[in-house]
Amino acid sequence: MRIFITGIEGFVGRHLAARLAAEGDTVVGSVYRPELAIDGAEEVFQFDVRDRVGVGVAIAGARPDVVVHLAGETSVGKSFNDPATTFDVNAVGAINVLEACREASVGRVLLVTSCEVYGDPDPSHGPIVETAALIPINPYGASKVAQDVLGHQYWRSFGVPVVRARPFPHTGPGQADQYLFPSVARRIALAETGCGPATITVGNIATIRDLLDVRDVVEAYVGLIRSGEPGAVYNVCSGEEHRLAEALSTLCDLAETPVRIEVDSVQRRPADFEWMVGDPTELKATTDWRPHVRWEETMRDLLLDVRTRLEADAPVEVVERDS
Repeated sequence: MRIFITGIEGFVGRHLAARLAAEGDTVVGSVYRPELAIDGAEEVFQFDVRDRVGVGVAIAGARPDVVVHLAGETSVGKSFNDPATTFDVNAVGAINVLEACREASVGRVLLVTSCEVYGDPDPSHGPIVETAALIPINPYGASKVAQDVLGHQYWRSFGVPVVRARPFPHTGPGQADQYLFPSVARRIALAETGCGPATITVGNIATIRDLLDVRDVVEAYVGLIRSGEPGAVYNVCSGEEHRLAEALSTLCDLAETPVRIEVDSVQRRPADFEWMVGDPTELKATTDWRPHVRWEETMRDLLLDVRTRLEADAPVEVVERDS
C-alpha cells in the first residue's frame, strides 16, 4: 500500500514510517519544517495543515491508498497559553486533511485523536470505553474532541472511510524532552556525566495513567490501517494502571549514578486529572493487537536514546552537584 503520514517528522510519525517501510509499504508524508530525511519515507512534502490548498495539492499528488493524520499541536501545557492556535492546528487542520482525502477518494483515513477527549473520568466506573462521554478539561482536549467528531461526521456525511484512534499516554526513544519521561531521562543523563544535579524536580506524579511504549502504539496503528472498521473508534491503551511515581522509579533505577525525584507543586499543570485508564477490548478484537514491550525495556531504551543524543550535542556547562 501507499501510505501518507502527516506529521511524519514527529515522535510517532518517525516510528510508524520505519515500521511500515519494513513491511514493504510505500511511505510518503508531510513535515511542517524542512527535514533532511525521514527513515523509510520515499517522498516528503512540506506544508502547514492550516493551509487547505497546500494540503489538498500534496495529498492529491501523492495518490495514497491510506492517510494517517498525526500532524498537530501535541502539548497540553502549551494549549493553555495559546488555545486558539491549538484549536486552529488540530481542528481546522483536520478539516483540511479530511477534505483533501474526500476529494482524492483516499481508501482509508486513520485519524489519531487523544484520550484527553475523556476529560476527568471517574475511576469507579472502571476502564474507559469508547462510548464514554467526551468532556475535555483543557484546550488541547477540546481541540481533539472537535477533531474526533469531525472524523465521525466525514464518515457519516461524505462516506470518507475514517477510522479513529484515541491513544493513551505513550513514550519511548525519540520523544521530545518537553514530556515527562524523556525530560527526567535527560536530567538523569546529565547527572551521570556531572553536568546536572542529582535531584530531579517534577510536578504531580501521584496520578495514575495507562502507559504504553511508542512501538506498541505503532503496532496498533498498523493493525487499524489494515483492519480498522471505517466509522469506528478505538482506544489505544493497555488497560493497566501505572502510578507515575512508580513508573519513574523504574527509570531512576537505571541511572548509573544515584538520583532522587523531588515533587514541586508549582509545576502542577492547571485542570489536571488523577486517573486515566482505558479499555482496549475493541482494538484487541478488531486487530488481535496486544502490547509486548515491557515498561523496563521502554525506560532502558529511552535512557539509552537520551544518552546518545546528549553525546552528539555540544558540550554543556558543568553545574555543582547536590549531596
